[in-house]
Amino acid sequence: MAPPSKKTKTDHVLTGDNLEDNFLIEDEFAGVSDGEEADGLADLSDDADAVAAEGGEADDLGPAVSAGKKRSADDAGVGTEDKQPKSKRAAKKAKEKKTKKLAELEVDGKDKEDMGLLPVESLADRLAEKQKRALPNLTALEMDEMRISQSMILDTSSVAARDSLRAFMKEALPTACNTLAKMPKAAGSPRIIVLAGAALRVADLVRDVKEFKTKTKDGLIDVAKLFAKHFKLAEHAEYLKKTHVGLAVGTPNRIEKLLNETESLHLTHLSHLILDVSHLDSKKRSLVDLPEARADLFKLLGTKPIMDRLREGKMKIVVF
Repeated sequence: MAPPSKKTKTDHVLTGDNLEDNFLIEDEFAGVSDGEEADGLADLSDDADAVAAEGGEADDLGPAVSAGKKRSADDAGVGTEDKQPKSKRAAKKAKEKKTKKLAELEVDGKDKEDMGLLPVESLADRLAEKQKRALPNLTALEMDEMRISQSMILDTSSVAARDSLRAFMKEALPTACNTLAKMPKAAGSPRIIVLAGAALRVADLVRDVKEFKTKTKDGLIDVAKLFAKHFKLAEHAEYLKKTHVGLAVGTPNRIEKLLNETESLHLTHLSHLILDVSHLDSKKRSLVDLPEARADLFKLLGTKPIMDRLREGKMKIVVF
């Protein structure tokens, strides 16, 4: 008499690597910037390692089902001994790829926070690197012509006030801040322009510096809020033609269009151009890294009216 058949014990066969290929990272600036769409990075699910680590035995479903699973795995050429290492290798490879991508984008928060504290020689090199990344199609000659040199940058490495634009300006630019209370001779001719990466950030900065909006016996000296969201270019052009502005805060795209496509924004009295690199978005990117703003920023900085004024020593770039 034949001995009773024994239950066959097989390993559980994994059927996927559990990687979330379309994981989306929220971006608080989505839809409020002026330029191209923001790039997204695929994220890796932590479940992959957990599932691979479980391994173990199959559920107790009986010899027929277990044997069927065993045969299916063998027919497909997938062994449990090979599957676990493959899953772990895939997870490791994906993590290494993500780490490399983050390094290329330089999304390290400390790097951004310290940028405004760099000495001018290091800051000039850093801006040149950002410019090359933002405008990769430019030739070496074009890059040199648009390069921000040390002499064009105001050294603010010793300025302690970094949490507020208003406090920063008062410490770094005391004389320029005093002139904001003096009526400009022409409308649409700010003494200071602040460039920020998105409309929401512009609105926040305008609230921070609202005390520079001054009423004088000759009229109002306004703080201009310039971005594309909710405002047409023609509306801003008309506003600047009628308004005396001491300080303007805007996105690079809107400032560039007002400067080069209308006759409403003038640089006659402009002494300082402030770059808001202190603010980081949800992906730890600053003004010089945002895909939807950085190209517009460096195109604006490289325009003839800006470069001529910088080369003549009539204005300075300030990194906040």
